[in-house]
Amino acid sequence: MGDLYRREKVARLPRPLSTAAKHTQGYSVGDIAYWPPGGDLALFYRHDGERIPDPGIVVIGRMTAGVEALDRPGAVTVTIERMTDSLAAKPTL
Repeated sequence: MGDLYRREKVARLPRPLSTAAKHTQGYSVGDIAYWPPGGDLALFYRHDGERIPDPGIVVIGRMTAGVEALDRPGAVTVTIERMTDSLAAKPTL
Protein backbone atom coordinates (compact mmCIF):
# COMPACT_ATOMS: atom_id res chain seq x y z
CA MET A 1 0.00 0.00 0.00
CA GLY A 2 1.26 3.43 -0.88
CA ASP A 3 1.27 6.39 1.46
CA LEU A 4 -1.06 9.34 0.85
CA TYR A 5 -0.64 12.68 2.67
CA ARG A 6 1.17 10.94 5.59
CA ARG A 7 -2.28 10.08 6.98
CA GLU A 8 -3.40 6.99 5.10
CA LYS A 9 -2.12 3.90 3.34
CA VAL A 10 -3.93 3.31 0.05
CA ALA A 11 -4.25 0.56 -2.55
CA ARG A 12 -6.39 0.11 -5.65
CA LEU A 13 -8.95 -2.66 -5.30
CA PRO A 14 -9.32 -5.22 -8.11
CA ARG A 15 -12.98 -4.25 -8.62
CA PRO A 16 -15.34 -1.52 -7.38
CA LEU A 17 -17.33 -1.93 -4.17
CA SER A 18 -20.94 -0.89 -3.70
CA THR A 19 -21.37 2.78 -2.91
CA ALA A 20 -24.91 2.44 -1.53
CA ALA A 21 -23.68 3.05 2.03
CA LYS A 22 -23.40 6.48 3.66
CA HIS A 23 -20.56 8.70 2.39
CA THR A 24 -18.66 10.92 4.81
CA GLN A 25 -15.99 13.58 4.46
CA GLY A 26 -14.66 12.98 7.95
CA TYR A 27 -12.56 10.10 9.20
CA SER A 28 -10.98 8.79 12.38
CA VAL A 29 -7.63 7.14 12.95
CA GLY A 30 -8.21 3.42 12.50
CA ASP A 31 -10.93 3.75 9.83
CA ILE A 32 -10.85 1.36 6.89
CA ALA A 33 -12.55 3.15 4.03
CA TYR A 34 -13.40 2.91 0.35
CA TRP A 35 -12.89 5.93 -1.91
CA PRO A 36 -15.30 5.42 -4.84
CA PRO A 37 -13.84 7.80 -7.45
CA GLY A 38 -10.49 6.02 -7.45
CA GLY A 39 -11.60 2.55 -6.38
CA ASP A 40 -9.11 2.72 -3.51
CA LEU A 41 -9.03 1.13 -0.08
CA ALA A 42 -7.65 3.48 2.59
CA LEU A 43 -6.35 2.72 6.08
CA PHE A 44 -6.22 5.93 8.14
CA TYR A 45 -3.34 6.01 10.63
CA ARG A 46 -3.01 9.74 11.35
CA HIS A 47 -5.43 12.68 11.40
CA ASP A 48 -4.25 15.86 9.71
CA GLY A 49 -7.40 17.95 10.23
CA GLU A 50 -8.31 17.88 6.52
CA ARG A 51 -11.64 16.66 5.17
CA ILE A 52 -12.01 14.17 2.33
CA PRO A 53 -13.15 15.84 -0.91
CA ASP A 54 -16.52 15.06 -2.54
CA PRO A 55 -18.00 12.52 -2.84
CA GLY A 56 -16.25 11.46 0.37
CA ILE A 57 -15.43 7.96 1.58
CA VAL A 58 -17.44 4.95 2.69
CA VAL A 59 -16.17 3.61 6.02
CA ILE A 60 -16.29 -0.19 5.80
CA GLY A 61 -14.41 -1.21 8.94
CA ARG A 62 -12.21 -0.20 11.82
CA MET A 63 -8.78 -1.20 13.10
CA THR A 64 -8.80 -1.39 16.88
CA ALA A 65 -5.14 -2.33 17.38
CA GLY A 66 -1.87 -1.99 15.51
CA VAL A 67 -2.66 1.27 13.72
CA GLU A 68 0.68 2.73 14.81
CA ALA A 69 2.48 0.14 12.66
CA LEU A 70 1.24 2.03 9.58
CA ASP A 71 2.72 5.34 10.77
CA ARG A 72 5.91 5.18 8.72
CA PRO A 73 6.86 6.91 5.47
CA GLY A 74 6.49 5.14 2.17
CA ALA A 75 4.82 1.99 0.98
CA VAL A 76 4.08 -1.03 3.17
CA THR A 77 2.77 -4.53 2.62
CA VAL A 78 -0.47 -5.10 4.53
CA THR A 79 -2.54 -8.24 5.03
CA ILE A 80 -6.20 -7.73 5.92
CA GLU A 81 -8.28 -10.64 7.15
CA ARG A 82 -11.91 -10.66 8.09
CA MET A 83 -12.37 -11.37 11.78
CA THR A 84 -15.07 -13.93 12.50
CA ASP A 85 -15.55 -13.08 16.17
CA SER A 86 -15.47 -9.27 15.88
CA LEU A 87 -15.45 -6.43 13.38
CA ALA A 88 -11.89 -5.43 14.33
CA ALA A 89 -8.97 -5.73 11.96
CA LYS A 90 -5.29 -5.55 12.85
CA PRO A 91 -2.65 -4.72 10.22
CA THR A 92 0.23 -7.15 9.87
CA LEU A 93 3.42 -5.68 8.42
